[in-house]
Amino acid sequence: MSKQINISSLAVGYDKKIILENINLVTETNKMIAVFGRNGQGKSTLLKTIAGLLPSIKGTFSYEGNDILNLSEKERSKLLSIVSTTQTDIGGITVKDFIAFGRFPYTNWLGINKEKDYQEIDKAIKLCKLEVLANRNYNELSDGEKQKVNIARAIAQNTPIIILDEPTVHLDLINKVEVFKLLKELVANHSKTVIISTHQIEYALQICDEIWLIHNNKVEALSPTEITNSNKLTEMFNDEIISFDKATQSFRLK
Repeated sequence: MSKQINISSLAVGYDKKIILENINLVTETNKMIAVFGRNGQGKSTLLKTIAGLLPSIKGTFSYEGNDILNLSEKERSKLLSIVSTTQTDIGGITVKDFIAFGRFPYTNWLGINKEKDYQEIDKAIKLCKLEVLANRNYNELSDGEKQKVNIARAIAQNTPIIILDEPTVHLDLINKVEVFKLLKELVANHSKTVIISTHQIEYALQICDEIWLIHNNKVEALSPTEITNSNKLTEMFNDEIISFDKATQSFRLK
């Protein structure tokens, strides 16, 4: 039997003010999923809620029958890792030690001392091609380099689900492509389920397996083909000066 992610009757928001409600999605794992929506429609709120950073107003988010939202922080951290847009400033720590933070759900008060932990840290460094930065001070890195290190920390955590909120926001074009290729590799070769919010719609339509589209206060799961064969993206930006060209899968000025 295949593994599933199940979102049932979920309502999300702040201070009991509902932004999105009645979210019901069932999807197979080992996919790359993009969350699309205009600014202010609830992309980040949805991701923060299923990641456990915000309390849900009601409903469940389950992986293999376990409601992640009701797990302890340590148990949840063994199933789900997070990369946010918030830049972390920590002085006096090397890149490798920062990536090692990803192993804390599996360690005790003595810290990292198992061969398995070091193997996962080294694997994350190699996957993200950070060998030349491993002994650098984290605070000396550029924003783009820090973002790659943040992704490596999540990989070292070795969870079946990785959630990323705008993972390419600080990156130039080449690094954006590299990050999308890396995330796709995690799905294809490392059995991960990757969920990202992104404004890079053209890239995501090419490499993602599923799209969670937020529009008119509803969340709908669609394949990239269903998105491009419909008028849903054009409808989302109908009152803007751009439209989505289905033939080229890109946006253009009206």
